[in-house]
Amino acid sequence: MHKNNTNFQDTVIQKIKKLRTERNISQSALSNILNISSGQIGNIESPKFPHKYTLKQIYVFCQFINYPFELIFLTTSEAKKSDSKELLIKKIVDYDE
Repeated sequence: MHKNNTNFQDTVIQKIKKLRTERNISQSALSNILNISSGQIGNIESPKFPHKYTLKQIYVFCQFINYPFELIFLTTSEAKKSDSKELLIKKIVDYDE
């Protein structure tokens, strides 16, 4: 299977993986939080597959770990900009395509 995630999608996936591992949340535990199979988490985190998290899954994860949703998509400096909402929307759309 050919990988076809964009670089930005990969960045978001890796950021979520980093947050997951920093909090000692296993793939199995995350799958329970998101109500999906642990194999699906493995597929999402693997660079071999084109899988990605849905926006709802990202939102649920952020709520669970009490992490700002916008910082999944924006850098801290981007989040502080006056046009951060517009930039966030653009990045969410980019991720979702």
